[in-house]
Amino acid sequence: MMKILMVGAALFAVTLPTTAAAQEGEKFDCAVVQVPTEQKAAIGAAMAGAGDDASRDALFQQLVTIAQGCATQHAMTDAQKRDYFDYSLARIAREWLAGDMARLNLAPATVDKALDFGPAGANPDLSGEMNEDHIMAIVQAYIDSGIDIEAVESEAWEKVGAYAAATSIYWNKRKQLPF
Repeated sequence: MMKILMVGAALFAVTLPTTAAAQEGEKFDCAVVQVPTEQKAAIGAAMAGAGDDASRDALFQQLVTIAQGCATQHAMTDAQKRDYFDYSLARIAREWLAGDMARLNLAPATVDKALDFGPAGANPDLSGEMNEDHIMAIVQAYIDSGIDIEAVESEAWEKVGAYAAATSIYWNKRKQLPF
């Protein structure tokens, strides 16, 4: 029971407010394809809590510049520009975190199913914080898939929580973009 509470705390901690994602079409892909691979990895790691505030701010500012260029190129409104930046940031983080989770033998699809993420999903808003029901749904889904949650390190749970938060932002901002 104590391990489940620690898992819940780790998942909750990474869903504290952050700015932060189906790839289809040039507009959705514009900013993401322009970000170098090493910068994508740094953004993903930053969304999982790595680095300090100054390094995260610098990374995000570089993405702002790229996203603004794409927004101008595709004649987006000011509101769309904000949503587009958040979408791009969340998509980059989500993709990196999914790869990192897979290397840790934690399938991102388990989180997607547990929280009903996807094009036709409920896509709960986790941009503020994840509640206990969300945390327990993720934990139970991993238990049901055969994962020994007692053996999962807290750093891995932080990545799972960051993935859930990024995926929430990804899908919800994507719905706000009318292209």
